[in-house]
Amino acid sequence: MFNYISQPVCVLNEKGVIKYTNNPFSLLTGFDPLELQNKNIKFFFNEGLPVKLKDETIPALNNQSRISTDILINHKSDGLLNLNVHVEKFIEDGSNTYFICTLNTKNNSNDLSEKINELKVLFRSLFQKTSDVLFLITTDENGLPNPFIDVNNTACHFLGYAKKELLEFSLLDLAEAECRSDIINLNDTLNAQAVCYLELSLKRKNQDIVHTRVEAQYVNHEGRQAILMIGKNISEQKELENKLSQIEKLEAVGQLAGGIAHDFNNVLAGISGLAELALRKMPEDHKAAASIKTIYQKANNTANMVRQLVAFSRKQKLSTRTIDLNSVIKANKTLLTRYLGEDITFQVLLESNPYIIKADQASLDQIITNLCINARDAMPDGGDLIVKTKNIILQNERLTVTGKMPPGKYICFTVSDTGLGMDNETIRHIFEPFYTTKDIGYGTGLGLSIVYGLIKQHNGFIDCTSKVGEGTTFDMYFPWHADSKTAEKSQQPKRDLKGNETVLIAEDEADLILYLKESLELYGYNVMIAHNGAKALEIFEQNHQKIDMIISDVVMPEMGGIELRLVAQNIKPQLKFLLISAYTNRIEPGVPFLQKPFQTEELATYVRDILDDTFVFTE
Repeated sequence: MFNYISQPVCVLNEKGVIKYTNNPFSLLTGFDPLELQNKNIKFFFNEGLPVKLKDETIPALNNQSRISTDILINHKSDGLLNLNVHVEKFIEDGSNTYFICTLNTKNNSNDLSEKINELKVLFRSLFQKTSDVLFLITTDENGLPNPFIDVNNTACHFLGYAKKELLEFSLLDLAEAECRSDIINLNDTLNAQAVCYLELSLKRKNQDIVHTRVEAQYVNHEGRQAILMIGKNISEQKELENKLSQIEKLEAVGQLAGGIAHDFNNVLAGISGLAELALRKMPEDHKAAASIKTIYQKANNTANMVRQLVAFSRKQKLSTRTIDLNSVIKANKTLLTRYLGEDITFQVLLESNPYIIKADQASLDQIITNLCINARDAMPDGGDLIVKTKNIILQNERLTVTGKMPPGKYICFTVSDTGLGMDNETIRHIFEPFYTTKDIGYGTGLGLSIVYGLIKQHNGFIDCTSKVGEGTTFDMYFPWHADSKTAEKSQQPKRDLKGNETVLIAEDEADLILYLKESLELYGYNVMIAHNGAKALEIFEQNHQKIDMIISDVVMPEMGGIELRLVAQNIKPQLKFLLISAYTNRIEPGVPFLQKPFQTEELATYVRDILDDTFVFTE
């Protein structure tokens, strides 16, 4: 009889289980009777009864035998039906209770259903096509996230999974340790505030870590409470923040290194200078000669380490000229091959017409040597070391360890190995002075910090990529100076360094002024001394007719060397001048400068060249 009634009808038992549906009911809902038989009526409401049915309609049936109400139920095609239901309760044989539900379509149900379906389609389209990362989750009774209900295409791409794979995970399965507590407490946070914001570090399928900033809030999803998380990919921003933090830290360490170098070089200049003078004055077989020679050598070795600190602080003076980087690499290849050993394959792949750069030859030698020796140490069991050059034209700004590299022409100098590699935490520290992964006694930790400083001083850039067990690659970028050509070396002729001119020395370090005085007297010069700039000016005013040259420290009490030069050359314009200092942050352009510590012959060469007007300024 029910099948001949035009109205849709279904019969439920007292537990809400569907016992019978007629043909009109199937036509209305799209479900076959066999699909519905013995299903709970919750099936039509996404597994949960609406509040109105549960709290109003069902209790009302206990007090009366029939009732009518409006409901929204699911259609099989994923649409919604807006209906009126008439429910009658009857008891069979005095014991079994059943409910006969007769459905009536409302006049505006088709329009409403169509609009709801359109909105659902629009929502699904926005959900999938937005560039934001979207997660839809529920939580269990303990507040822990269940596997994802839904994720969008952006989230799949972000984490490297297919959607089917990703829906098998919960948010906690992918979260790094530092953000797990935020996820565990998410329900408590949302109960206290409508919207919460958090940063999540998540593991991709390939085990890389990616970062997202998430906005989370409760939503009603198909009749039940869920949490919608809208995330922005901030991995590049985090990388930028880390690199900027590293750059700032290295800059601060560089300033400290430069300050230490200034004071230390002053001391070393006196020690090495006086030791050199002592060796000149005593016979080679003197019993103290060996000890003084050791002092001299140790002082010079220490001075080299200080120069490395100065190189890191980028305050050392460079002698730059036009250079073909390929020729520098070729010149170092034979020596490096000897260093590397037979178990390392050394390949050199050079650009056929490399850009010419403006650089300091000694600095490039140091960069190449440090990186290749580091690569050798990273391959204790042998491997491949590849050195190559390549011209590049950078179209867009690029972020590197040493800062933002602007667009332009560069020659890229790459040193890569197949060694042990490094993790991300190690990479963050490799350019810091005295940071080393080598055992005690096998490295000072200055090699890469020197490379960093020298490249910055050349207005260049450096980047490092590495993976544990897969090797390390350093990419260095030097700015273009000219197109390919042959860079020629100039030879300085050997000259007689002796003289009889009068030189005034202004230096506040007592041991150093003694060294300077005796060194110049060995070459025949007449020497006057002053222990500060003011005293030197007084001596010069009284003897300016016979004083040919002043050698002055840059920083002294009362008056420094720069101020002394300005006043003295105003009195005597043809006066020659040489500035000396342990630090190069206050060098006057166009004024000869010699950095402490230095050797006697080096000092005599500078003095002779300046007096003879043959001194050549380096850039």
